[in-house]
This record gives sequence, C-alpha cells and structure tokens, in this order.
Amino acid sequence: MSAHDPYLRLAELAEAERDHAVAGRVDELLEVQAARATLVAQLPARAPESAREHLRRAAAAQAEVTAALASAMRRVRADAVRVDRGRTAMSAYLPGRPAVPGLERRG
Repeated sequence: MSAHDPYLRLAELAEAERDHAVAGRVDELLEVQAARATLVAQLPARAPESAREHLRRAAAAQAEVTAALASAMRRVRADAVRVDRGRTAMSAYLPGRPAVPGLERRG
C-alpha cells in the first residue's frame, strides 16, 4: 500500500472492503470502512486528474461491496422469515391455555 498517494490507498481500501464483504468477514469489513472514512475525511473536496484511475478502481470495488452486502441482507431476511414462520408453526403445538377459574362456560 502506498502512503504517498492517498487515492491509491483509497482504491486498495475499497478492494479490501470488497474482499471482506464477499467473504462475510464483518469485523474486518468494519475496520476497513473506518480506515476508509478517516482517509476520505482528509482528502480535498476536488480530486486531481491524476487520481481518476484510482477513483474508478475504488468505485468499481464499492459497487461490488454494495452488491455483496445486499445479497447478504436478502439471505438474512429470508432466514428471519423462515424462523418467524417456524415459530408460528410451532405455536400450534403448544398446549391449550388453562381455563381461568370461575370463567368456565356454563350452559
């Protein structure tokens, strides 16, 4: 990694972020995101023309991060729905609630 070119470093961080997102390494992903946020905060408002290729690399990697995280969210959401449905199905097997004394139906 290059300390002298922050835009190269940005591209490298975005690619590391992508690799962690694809592999499902959440803790490492969060660490890289924090490092990237720190770096971005130090960059000027307008990047020099020489940064164009590094910014393209970073943008491409970031698109892959977004896709990987969206896919992971869909899987988690599907798992949550399955758990919820299973919980609902299991409640059908619970014994009936005991009658409250004095409230039995009289007829």
